[in-house]
Amino acid sequence: MKIVHTSDWHVGRRWKGIQRLDELEAVLDHLAAFIEKESIDLVLHTGDVFESRNPPAEAEQLVNRFLVRVGRTGAQMIVIAGNHDDPLRLDARSLLTEFVNVQIIGRPRTASQGGTRTIETRRGEKAVIAALPFASPGAWVSALDIAGEEASARNQYARMFERAVQDLCGAFRPDAVNLLMAHTHLEGALFGDSERRVHIGEDWAASPDSLPSTASYIALGHLHKPQQIDGQVPAFYAGSLLQLDFGEAGEEKSFIVVTASPGEPAKPADIEHVPYEGGLPLIDLRATLAEIEETADQYRTGWLRVTVPLTEKNPDLNRIVRELLPNALVVRAELPEPEEPADIRLETGVPPVRHYASFHLREHQHEADPVVLETFQDLYDQATLED
Repeated sequence: MKIVHTSDWHVGRRWKGIQRLDELEAVLDHLAAFIEKESIDLVLHTGDVFESRNPPAEAEQLVNRFLVRVGRTGAQMIVIAGNHDDPLRLDARSLLTEFVNVQIIGRPRTASQGGTRTIETRRGEKAVIAALPFASPGAWVSALDIAGEEASARNQYARMFERAVQDLCGAFRPDAVNLLMAHTHLEGALFGDSERRVHIGEDWAASPDSLPSTASYIALGHLHKPQQIDGQVPAFYAGSLLQLDFGEAGEEKSFIVVTASPGEPAKPADIEHVPYEGGLPLIDLRATLAEIEETADQYRTGWLRVTVPLTEKNPDLNRIVRELLPNALVVRAELPEPEEPADIRLETGVPPVRHYASFHLREHQHEADPVVLETFQDLYDQATLED
């Protein structure tokens, strides 16, 4: 059975003034074309389809077109809700998408209530899918527990996840491809923008020990950094569709293709990471203004965060950089570390305007314009008269 695992699309996300729907459309077109060309049997989406519970209409249209296109290929698709999705709205959407072989599970539920699904592919192969959408802390831990000792409440959340997995995976069969899909943090996994790992005592997370040893593959969503979780069965976070912020700059985004057989875990040779195509890269650029002017043509593609080393403040920096690089979303000045301020004692009997002149010289390394000093004196005189 050929399976595609994708996750964390965040369609409709507005970031630094841009929505990136054109990029998302290109990436989803590439993914759908791959599913068509490779005759994929089953597509798993592990949550955060949308960025918000009330996505814009354009975002919903984009997702709906993809679901219909995949359904028409003959592939089956299972989608679970992530923490950004509205579980009730996704459950309602499923009433229509099931007509194109797309089943959506919004709320966590037991196996007997539809949390475990059995599907049959066009070739007659069977898969049993234990589907666990995102469970908010309030769904599994009472408000009193949360208000009490936080570490204890988080440990209870991990135990509830384990119980849910045991229930959902109880329907696994030796003659079927058995799959678990979940939208959660697992202890030891890496967050995307740092080297910090998930810890149960600090995060609402679950233990990798709760994952079933009888699965052929475990599909995970929630973390944007693609990664494998150590264990007896291959378990992967597919990661996000696009580089979503500058903490993910340089990170290759990909979906996972798994060739699975009934009753056994997929082997490393049966798992392939296929890079998405169509998204623009996020680039962290550190360069002087002279270097930017010289190399600007190299950075016309992608979204930029530009850091410019300066010896002193330049109030025109934003304008200069954006004229050279219109795709710069963030412009930052990198100034020398300020020296420890000296212990300044004001000399008595000296007019305030002279104190201001000394301050201006210290801060800006040049003397104040006479007009500035005159303005200071006028303001000081006005304030004195008001007193």
